[in-house]
Amino acid sequence: MPKYRIVHYINQFFAGIGGEDKADIGPESRQGALGPGLAFQAALKDTAEIVGTVFCGDNYINDHNDQAMDALLEMIEGFKPDLLLVGPAFNAGRYGMACGMVAQLAAENLGIPVVGGMYPENPGVDMYKRYAWIVPTSNAAAGMRQAVPNMAKLAKSLLAGEEVREGY
Repeated sequence: MPKYRIVHYINQFFAGIGGEDKADIGPESRQGALGPGLAFQAALKDTAEIVGTVFCGDNYINDHNDQAMDALLEMIEGFKPDLLLVGPAFNAGRYGMACGMVAQLAAENLGIPVVGGMYPENPGVDMYKRYAWIVPTSNAAAGMRQAVPNMAKLAKSLLAGEEVREGY
């Protein structure tokens, strides 16, 4: 049985809710893995379990930041995670910024490590790299097969208490 608990933050698209037409949905959560979290769960199965997925529309998190952050913190905290995964956001700017905001929220309020994945030129990297370990990804979701194992490997290392070099 996995010994660590992980929560995964994704946007409305990766949660399977919809694209731009659903970018205004507020924060929601589900038990277990959803969307790309299923691939993360397979990669982490011996080490950790994705106990919950939290998601929010890319527009909502930016337009209603205070309400979104309050709700997301409560949801994440309720799952009692040891680590938070965000994204991967690739080169999607609004999604990268949302992942960064959620990373900062968890790092500052819960004191847990955060692992994300973004294309190096995503604006979320520079703004939020001090709150999360951000694994470089390709610029598009077609790179999911490379992003998941790289992010999962880093998450396992952090959960095991291994020293991880700066600028992973």
